[in-house]
Amino acid sequence: MWLLAPLCAPACGGHSQALVVYVPTTPPSWATAAPIRIFIPGNGTSSVPTHATGIPDEVFRRVVLGSGGGRCSSFAIEQVIGGSDTGSVLWSGSVVLAELIGARAATFGIVPGSTAIELGAGLGLVSIVASCLGARVVATDGDESIQPVAKRNVLLNQRLQDVAGSQSGSESNEGGQSGAGSVDVRQLWWGDVAAARALGSFDTVLGSDLVYGTDGIVGPVAREASFAALLCTMWLLSHENTTLVLTYRERKPIEARFFTMLWEQFEPDVEGASGEAWRGEASPIAGVPESSSVRLFTFRRRRRGRTG
Repeated sequence: MWLLAPLCAPACGGHSQALVVYVPTTPPSWATAAPIRIFIPGNGTSSVPTHATGIPDEVFRRVVLGSGGGRCSSFAIEQVIGGSDTGSVLWSGSVVLAELIGARAATFGIVPGSTAIELGAGLGLVSIVASCLGARVVATDGDESIQPVAKRNVLLNQRLQDVAGSQSGSESNEGGQSGAGSVDVRQLWWGDVAAARALGSFDTVLGSDLVYGTDGIVGPVAREASFAALLCTMWLLSHENTTLVLTYRERKPIEARFFTMLWEQFEPDVEGASGEAWRGEASPIAGVPESSSVRLFTFRRRRRGRTG
């Protein structure tokens, strides 16, 4: 596992810029309408075009978690229709992870006062759900252009949660009371050692479909280096008790190499899981496109000297 360290050189430099974020003084009508179950495509009731993810191409998507309750059950996410980056729209992996967090928050270490970081956060849905359940979350993505949208989503959902909380009072979710969390949106390039170390370690590291799109990098050596940079970042952001929670849908054979490398540094946090033959947990969710092929993986750091 220690051979990965030399590959963790800073990927590139970033820069900050002031952002002016608009937050409506009252929730828009689409955000307060009667609840509907998440994403129900192909049932003949909607003419909304769908993205390649199977999720309707609407600027705003209402996400209602079946596992949630009270103020942590309904969320509104702005998408960037036609955006060039994969993080500009919702993907099924992020919806599945959000649903699972709502159902198993304490199992994943997400309780009031805990710390979490999301890698490849995109529009911020997963981070927003974790923060609603009380975690202090850092939502990171390498794409600087998507950060203003993620920040708008964070602020909008804070307002919606405040409204829901004032109407129904706080509701308990598995392991703790909802609320009192926060989301800090930041840029983070995988493999940037200095940036990862500056953030410190977290109780939970979250990610959905993180290795999607790696076939756009030319050559297996470059692909493996990108995997190594991601794994090194995960390692730097974790400690021995950190829970690493990932959702993943297989798309390209090369992605299997990522999990082989993952096993060198982390071990399953699931009773009875052993060996690289373990392929995660199926987590189909009614109404979510592709969720039947999305797998859940939970890991912890592998102790020195243990290789599985």
